Amino acid sequence: MERDALESSIEWILSSKKTLVLTGPEISAESGLPDFSDPEFNPPISNFRSSREVRAKYWKSLRSAYHLLANAAPNPAHEALAELGMMGYVHSLFTQATDGLHQRAGTLDVIELHSSIQWIICTSCGKDARTDDIMSVLEKGAEVPACEACGKDLLKPGISFPGQPPPHWEIREAWMQLHGCELFLIAGASLDVQPGASLPAVAHEQGAKIVIISERESLADDYAHAVIYGKPSQVLPHILGKIKERIELN
Repeated sequence: MERDALESSIEWILSSKKTLVLTGPEISAESGLPDFSDPEFNPPISNFRSSREVRAKYWKSLRSAYHLLANAAPNPAHEALAELGMMGYVHSLFTQATDGLHQRAGTLDVIELHSSIQWIICTSCGKDARTDDIMSVLEKGAEVPACEACGKDLLKPGISFPGQPPPHWEIREAWMQLHGCELFLIAGASLDVQPGASLPAVAHEQGAKIVIISERESLADDYAHAVIYGKPSQVLPHILGKIKERIELN
């Protein structure tokens, strides 16, 4: 870990009056989960709506991957961010993840930029259902689940498929919260995918310090104030521990 970047990041967290966090698929991967919002995982929305065969293939893939979520647990990165939030050092958390592990770790204020894999919406009538319940239907032999309300088989997660706009409210809320932000901490996010890719630029325009924690390089590294290359599940607990040490010394 880069000592100067780490030390600076700790100082900024301690002094910031408003710290926002952006996380993404790297943290989910450290809990053994795929990126459920990845365009490679999801079919184009036009194909999904027009072809029952495409819908059947999607549900087969989702059923295969979803059992991983049932057995997944928050990792040390989720837990460190939740504890920083409880200590008052995180104002709000934005995430590209759709798996709900931040909430399970105890983070209260989570804005899911790509919506959630845990809820299913009927694109015909708008009725929603828990994904767990839809999985039970598939376990009983259905290839494509049908809506209990209208009977049509046009159910899908709230996640935006290719060809769909991203969730509007979540993006608007994230942009609004960036006003007055003093520190924008980015951990394990994909900064080449919208809407998350634009958020560092917005924070930069607001005059916020930007810290990036990731195993991968990104275009945002060029104007970040500190970049720490490493696994979020190792870096974030280290930062949390150092902050606790500072608090105890004071």
